Amino acid sequence: MKKVLLVLSTSGTSEEAIDSAVNRAKKDGVTLVALYLLEKGLASEISEKFTDIGFIGDKPSTELSESIMTQQRQSGYEELGRVQIKAMEEGVGFEPLMEEGDPVSTVLSLIKSMEISTVVLVKRRQKAIFKYFSRSLADDIKEKAPCEVVVIEEQ
Repeated sequence: MKKVLLVLSTSGTSEEAIDSAVNRAKKDGVTLVALYLLEKGLASEISEKFTDIGFIGDKPSTELSESIMTQQRQSGYEELGRVQIKAMEEGVGFEPLMEEGDPVSTVLSLIKSMEISTVVLVKRRQKAIFKYFSRSLADDIKEKAPCEVVVIEEQ
């Protein structure tokens, strides 16, 4: 059975994106899979920034890394809960996922393994200069996914 995949943003997912995914799953009569991606290496990146600015010493504790990952997981549970409530209100089957890894390869792998027919994701507005030096997750998925990709552009 085909499914709709909503890729949640670590910086918060808009109601527009959630509504779009839930409505698509309802229209197609399929399950909604909501994916919250834990950012691999986020804890070490934050520790390095805090060390560079002198906020913490040269050897950050493992407690800091664990605290950052705990906070990231908690944010994930909250985002997944928001989607679950909307899916329940609309009578749509719901499947939550929380994964850690490379975002593009994780999403593409899920598309194949879970028979995803449509992916809904958010594309944040980038400053003009950054458009030339990096690609967004939405652009990469749209280019590589073997299914329909719906991109919700946010400011």
